Amino acid sequence: MGSITISKKADSATGKTITKFRAFIRRNVNGKSVGKSKVFDTKTAAKDWIRENESSTALAALGATSGPTFSSLIDAFVKAPPTKGTRYWAESHIDFWKAELGAMKIGEIDRGTINTCKAKLMAQKARANTPNGVKEVDKILTPATVNRYLASLSSVMNFAVQRGIINIHPMKSGQVVKEQESKGRRRILTPDEEARLYVACDESRWPMMRLFLRVCLTTAARKSEVLNLRWQDIDLAQSVAWLHDTKNGDSRAMPLVGDVKASLADASKVRPLGSDYVFFDPRHPERPKNIDTIWRMVRQRAGLWRDREDALDQVVLHTARHTTATKLVRSEKNLARVQAVTGHKTLSQLSRYTHLDSGDAVELAERVLG
Repeated sequence: MGSITISKKADSATGKTITKFRAFIRRNVNGKSVGKSKVFDTKTAAKDWIRENESSTALAALGATSGPTFSSLIDAFVKAPPTKGTRYWAESHIDFWKAELGAMKIGEIDRGTINTCKAKLMAQKARANTPNGVKEVDKILTPATVNRYLASLSSVMNFAVQRGIINIHPMKSGQVVKEQESKGRRRILTPDEEARLYVACDESRWPMMRLFLRVCLTTAARKSEVLNLRWQDIDLAQSVAWLHDTKNGDSRAMPLVGDVKASLADASKVRPLGSDYVFFDPRHPERPKNIDTIWRMVRQRAGLWRDREDALDQVVLHTARHTTATKLVRSEKNLARVQAVTGHKTLSQLSRYTHLDSGDAVELAERVLG
């Protein structure tokens, strides 16, 4: 914490009283008491200096000669039961921060260090799960993804504060600023649009296209989760499909509604030998189908290919997840139950689906105000 002392002394030449303000900063860093001070002519200057230096690299470095490394802190963090402020984290995020900061002592990590790592994240290529492992794609991380990385690090730092390992969170009070995120996609499919997509799927040259879309529209699963679904993960007796390698790094059971379960039972009878994937590539049964071209043709036949000027308002495959999550939230007000289906990491991520679309707004205004 910082403090200010006032000293007054008469000038021997003029006889005037001169007032000085000495600013002190003292902190316990990794069990070691460290501090520094400076004299100023005004109290305002002394306060500004305290605010700017309470978590400075120089002060932290004084106490960095002892205490755990960031790597050991991470090891303790992932093993500890979650508490308020430490629940959100993803394995891929933790791996990044451990690689960047693992060798440093906790007291050495300040906002400058974190912002340097953040700049590296903003230029980093995004990665996607493929049958051959995780690979880079030709896109950089989105601001939203960068913020998720920061959120995971913030959870680790909250853990350190709660355990008394550090006294000051190096990311709080605006020291590490979040990136401005896109408002995200807003499109929700209407019943008519869903019907048109199903008809277009029936006309597809790939016979599994309708079932693929049906799974997406009844489970809110991500594209990669459905495409990488294996027969060994299907439990028709329990009416679920087990997802092991999700985007969030968590496993969950994906519910199978009646018609999807029946279609999967039929598909299992004619699957080729040596193919583990439910939605396999007919030419290469050992790997999942690349549906990009077929999905574009389905939308073209349904009249939903780039049908709106705003790219965020156009139909993409993620629109199915957005549509299904919105339906679930509107029907089931208990977000925790919906979260079990959709697999969102936090309830705050899911809460964005509680918004009203234009149809809801008109109906509400007509019913209450009309």
